[in-house]
Amino acid sequence: MGKTTSTTVKYLRQLLIIAILLVVPVILLLTSITTIKARDKAWYGGGYDPEYAYLFNALNMARFRLAGHVDHPGTTMQVTGGLVLQGAWMADRRGESLTKAVLSEPEHYIRILNVATAFIGSLALLLLAFFLFRKTGNLWYALLLQLTPFISGFILFNGYTRITQELMQMLAAIAMAAVSIVWYFRKNTSGSGKFVLLFGIICGFGMASKILFAPLLIIPLVLFNPVKEKIRFLVTSGISFIVFTLPVIRLYPNMIYWIYRLFFHTGQYGTGTKGIIDTSRYFGDLVNLFVVSPVLAVIFGLTILVLLIFVGFRMVKKHWPDALAARLLLAVSLAQAAGYLLVAKQPKEVYLLPYESIAAINAVLILHLAVSLFSSKTLGNIIAGAVTLSCILLIIPYGIARKKAIYTTERNPVWENAWQAATGASGKHAVICANPGSSPATGLYFGNAYSIKRYVPDLQKIYPDYYILDGFTGMISHWGNNRVSIDSLFNAYKGKMIYIGPPVHDQGIIDLLDLKTHGYRFRTVYSDGYQVLMSPVEIDGEGNVADRKLIFNGAEASPPNPEVPLKSDGLSFPGIISYDKSFSGRSSIVTNDLNPYAFSIDPEVLRDGDQIDVLVKASGNPGDIRLVLSGEDSSLLYETASPDTGLKESEWYQVRLKTVIPSFMAGKKIKLYAWNKGKNPVYFDNFRLEIYRPLKTLCTTDEPVNGK
Repeated sequence: MGKTTSTTVKYLRQLLIIAILLVVPVILLLTSITTIKARDKAWYGGGYDPEYAYLFNALNMARFRLAGHVDHPGTTMQVTGGLVLQGAWMADRRGESLTKAVLSEPEHYIRILNVATAFIGSLALLLLAFFLFRKTGNLWYALLLQLTPFISGFILFNGYTRITQELMQMLAAIAMAAVSIVWYFRKNTSGSGKFVLLFGIICGFGMASKILFAPLLIIPLVLFNPVKEKIRFLVTSGISFIVFTLPVIRLYPNMIYWIYRLFFHTGQYGTGTKGIIDTSRYFGDLVNLFVVSPVLAVIFGLTILVLLIFVGFRMVKKHWPDALAARLLLAVSLAQAAGYLLVAKQPKEVYLLPYESIAAINAVLILHLAVSLFSSKTLGNIIAGAVTLSCILLIIPYGIARKKAIYTTERNPVWENAWQAATGASGKHAVICANPGSSPATGLYFGNAYSIKRYVPDLQKIYPDYYILDGFTGMISHWGNNRVSIDSLFNAYKGKMIYIGPPVHDQGIIDLLDLKTHGYRFRTVYSDGYQVLMSPVEIDGEGNVADRKLIFNGAEASPPNPEVPLKSDGLSFPGIISYDKSFSGRSSIVTNDLNPYAFSIDPEVLRDGDQIDVLVKASGNPGDIRLVLSGEDSSLLYETASPDTGLKESEWYQVRLKTVIPSFMAGKKIKLYAWNKGKNPVYFDNFRLEIYRPLKTLCTTDEPVNGK
């Protein structure tokens, strides 16, 4: 009975320990998934770098193709991503092949990869903490290890919410921290052979993930003694690196050349003048690194202080109070110092991640040395627990707040609205997307470029009417290297073209959009302050230019208030938002007998001959769905349009009203709106109004197209 009770107590204790160690990883996982959902799409705001590159190269790995992106080199994440993609597609077969599925729905698969990143990272943190607890028997130190991701917003953001190389190098660094702490507590009871193997595998994995891991090799080189152990470690690390980079072994020359350029050029990404550092800014950038990551700076400073105390003790007492602790603290401080010096060459806070990820070594050793000063072990444990719990309560909220400051979701509806406006025109249109820019097409182009452009034929087949205006190469192409002239596109699409990109200030971009075709010029038809849409309009020999205006609203919510739809210029009342269904995005406008109107425009003053073309998607009883055009103060004009039941997509109909303003309405205000004439709910989405003023109507009245 006594033995059974003892066994039960033992199992209950283990379950309690596991439950405690689950808390921080669960917080990490849930907050990461919340961030992934909030960000929504990776291409918003041009955020496709490097996620689309990793998506495409994960696809390469899944198809047993050579990777095109070896700069980091990032192989460990590419292989992991390939396994996740293949597994996701086998579980949910979308499209006839994995390639077509990924290229057709890139954001769907990026979301899967991002969630997988959060799960893998959180699970690894749990396992590493459990490993540390089993080897040291100290729960507080295991919990301190789990706090590592929260000391930096960039660790949480880049490492646990995005498909990038950062996760794998950070996991390698946290594993390095766990093994280093175990080395300290178990050095006298465990042989060096196991540590040589563990450190070698970890370092090879870390270097295969990102070369910024290199300074961390200092830690085992300082810890191991004699020289033969250092050599065995380096050999093991080299073999491990080769194993983890086997999928790109043929690209080693490219990798070496990239590293050479990074080291021997002063600019970002191997650019700039030749030289190791730019002395005019290097020391200022070095100091700034301590400012941008204050938690690491404090931990690093405390470590230096403890080492100085050790040196003073050694000078006075003629011996080290704790030789192993002194050696490990020296090793980690040298690694972090080397990291600071390396990152200051090309300063970015995100580059500090591997050195922040080993901060648990500093924290655990400093805390352990502090509690060792107390003769009572119980008191020491109480103090260690109090310090650890205080850190949990302070650092977790701090890290989450820092992560939220890195990204913004307020413009997400704006990016989505502009893209839907660019691609929602009726009929066949050429959509020309700026690179760099904020569009899914630009993300696909970027990812394909970092995959040695392997998927040009697939992209041309899936997206035949999308073209890329590349500001770096100075040309327009159909997904590849072949130049396409703007005039040939004009002729092929009979003038039906639309450009989407940032506001155009670069003369090179303006020149690429300069039509040589007689009588036409690109003109801005839509602008939201972040993106512009431009289309060709007529121009005569006297410099008179036809006018075109686009009003678009995708019925998406404004982030500050999810109950309020995004406001668009030209709309007086989008309507009441609903998340019950949508044609695109997350929401639509719901109407009923109490609120029958949607997408009412500001009254417009138009001219005789002005052309109006309105499109809207609607879901509900087709007999209740109407588009209405009427006079604001006149009953002479009243036109309606009903759904085209032959153009039904799932539950959605297309409603189109196309007309020319008659002479009797010239100079008079018109109004336009979607209308539910019945009692049952009708949902409206993707309202699109084009007003076109041909050259022949320009001089019929002085009233402008905007009514201003």
